[in-house]
Amino acid sequence: MQYFLYILLGLLPGLIWLSFYLRKDKHPEPNFMVLKIFIYGMLLAPLAIILELLLIWLLNPSLPFSSLLSEIPQNSFIKIVLAATLIPALVEECLKYSIIKFKILKNSVFDEPVDAMLYCIIAGLGFATVENLLILLKSTLMPLSEALWIIGFRFLGATLVHALAAGIVGYWIALGLLRLKRKNLFISIGLSIAIIFHACYNYLIITIPEQATVLPYCLIAILLIATALFVSYYFRKLKKQQSICINQ
Repeated sequence: MQYFLYILLGLLPGLIWLSFYLRKDKHPEPNFMVLKIFIYGMLLAPLAIILELLLIWLLNPSLPFSSLLSEIPQNSFIKIVLAATLIPALVEECLKYSIIKFKILKNSVFDEPVDAMLYCIIAGLGFATVENLLILLKSTLMPLSEALWIIGFRFLGATLVHALAAGIVGYWIALGLLRLKRKNLFISIGLSIAIIFHACYNYLIITIPEQATVLPYCLIAILLIATALFVSYYFRKLKKQQSICINQ
C-alpha cells in the first residue's frame, strides 16, 4: 500500500502539468496519442541514464563504469559542468526530440503548429515522471514527509524544467515546418536553447551549498519564471498561425 502511495506521488507532478498544458489546445489531441507519447517519454528515461553514464565514462575510461559517478571528485570540472549539467541536458533533450521526429511529425494527428509544442511537452513530462518515480521508489522508502517535500520541489523544479525545455524545442520545430527551407537550422536552434536552459538549471541545483542563502533559489525562480513566460508567449504566437496538415 505504501509503494502504491509513492507511485501516485511520483505520477502526480507530470499529470498536473500535463493537464495544464493540454488546456492550451483549442482542438484537443486524441487521448490514445497523448498517452502513447507520454509512455514513449517514460520508456526513454532508462536509455538516457545508460547513455549519460556511457558518455561520462568515455571522458574517464580509466574509471570502472559501475562506480563512475561516485569516484569522480566532487568539485572537478567533469563532475559539475559535464557529468551533472551538460551531458544530461544534451542526452535528454535529444532523446525527447527523437520521439517527436519519429512518432509525431509524419502522423495525421499533427495538423497545426501548436501541436509540435504540445507533443514535445507530453514526451518531456513522461520522461520527468520516471525520474520522479526512481527518486521515490528506492529500496528503502523515505519518510512520507520527506517524499512530499521532494515531490513538491520537483513539481516546481525538475518536472517543469522538462516541460519548458521540451516546449522550446517544439516551438522551433513548428517554425521549421512553417519555413521548410530553414527547418534544420530552426530545430538546431531550438535544441541548443533547450539544452543551455536545462544545463543552467542543473548547474544551479547541484552547486547550491548546504547552508545556502536565498539568492541561489531566487536565481532558479527567475530562470524558471522567465522561461515559462517565453513558452507561454510561444503558445500564443503559434495559435495565430494557420492550421497546417503535415504529411511529408
